[in-house]
Amino acid sequence: MKSLFVRIFLSFWLAMGLILTGSVGVTAAFIIKRSTEIQSLVPGELAVTAEQRLVAGGLDGLRDWARDIRNTYPGLDVFIVDALGQSVTRQTPPEFIQRRISRLQREGLLNGPSRRTSSPGGDLLRTEPQITAANGAVYTLVFSQVPDWSPAVLGTPDIQILLLLLAIAVSGSICWYLARSVTRPVEKLQAGARSLANGNLDARVGAEFSGRKDELAVLAHDFDQMADRLRSLIDSKEVLMRDVSHELRTPLARLRLALGLARREGADLEREHDRIEREAERLDELIGEILRLARLNSAHQNVNREEFDYAGLISAVAEDARIEASAQGKLVSFGYSGALQIQGDQELLRSAIENVVRNALRYTAVNTAVEISLRSEGQMALLEVRDHGPGVPEAELQRLFEPFYRVTMQARERDTGGYGLGLAITARVMGVHHGKVEARNAADGGLLVTLSVPLKSPNAAAGD
Repeated sequence: MKSLFVRIFLSFWLAMGLILTGSVGVTAAFIIKRSTEIQSLVPGELAVTAEQRLVAGGLDGLRDWARDIRNTYPGLDVFIVDALGQSVTRQTPPEFIQRRISRLQREGLLNGPSRRTSSPGGDLLRTEPQITAANGAVYTLVFSQVPDWSPAVLGTPDIQILLLLLAIAVSGSICWYLARSVTRPVEKLQAGARSLANGNLDARVGAEFSGRKDELAVLAHDFDQMADRLRSLIDSKEVLMRDVSHELRTPLARLRLALGLARREGADLEREHDRIEREAERLDELIGEILRLARLNSAHQNVNREEFDYAGLISAVAEDARIEASAQGKLVSFGYSGALQIQGDQELLRSAIENVVRNALRYTAVNTAVEISLRSEGQMALLEVRDHGPGVPEAELQRLFEPFYRVTMQARERDTGGYGLGLAITARVMGVHHGKVEARNAADGGLLVTLSVPLKSPNAAAGD
């Protein structure tokens, strides 16, 4: 079964159905057994035992005999009437028995023995044997079978015990199976969770649930995904710490070198102080970007979201980039009329876009342009930034947005490259805005970076 809910529901339904079917079967079997026993009774023999009890104990003894008959044969009822048709027991005969007694009285069969009533054999339910007391009083025994649906049949101890045992056996078996089918996978999940909590990041439980399609299998799949994500996060944290340590050593080593040069006799102190100042600024900038990246990793709930014109923000970034590009003999092109309304943090998005534009400006060839285009597609705003540089090897495109990752050795030079954090920050900013960033090589050369972010509404675009 693909649903645990359906399995539980059907198990209880099956248990109730089996108990009900078994109860009907047991009851029917007992009814048949009782009917057979009643049909095998001989009226004359019952009359003899009744007369013996009457002679020995009077009417009280006869009443005790009638009670014993009912207890011995739960499906049989007996009524005792005198010659006037009056019941001598404390039990009031039902209406159909009273009609039967009235008919016997009209026919004069209650006053004394007759051929039919004194016959030792015959059908017990169609025969009314008579007995005579010591004083000569005649009493007639009228037998009746209790209807099959009567509570008297179901109320007998033997049937009650069998029905109870049947209910216990059926419900116990099904409940054991159901409990086992639920607790065993839960125990496996519990063991996997404990293993993961103890530091075993390779703990997985999906293989043990491969044959299941219910909610527990989904839970196991989610558990494995959580473990994979946890392993990935911890690994990325370790890589980040290692990269941070490596990146911090470089400016610190240069600071120590500058200090050593400054302490030499005859050193150009002003030049070395300037070098120390530059390295301190670079170190401060690096630490600032690392802290910014760390804050973005937990910024999903803390982003300042406001509605603004995305096209206007990009236009402002492009205008600032043109000033920087003109000093390098490069161009920045952007043309878009209209507005695209989105919700988000303007400063974060501005920083993310600037990182991409500056990276493109750094690598585009002289006398070429960084091409910026914006369009709406469905419910997303798509921003594309394309340079005319050397591009990126296909195998390394997906790693562009990893912290501290640089494609070439040239990019490690502090004068031409950054710290490898700009595009990583851009990816985090897009993530907290429910968007994404992708990079691919353009067909005719250069790198094309696409940033997508949700629009305020599908109809917010204008002038596309």
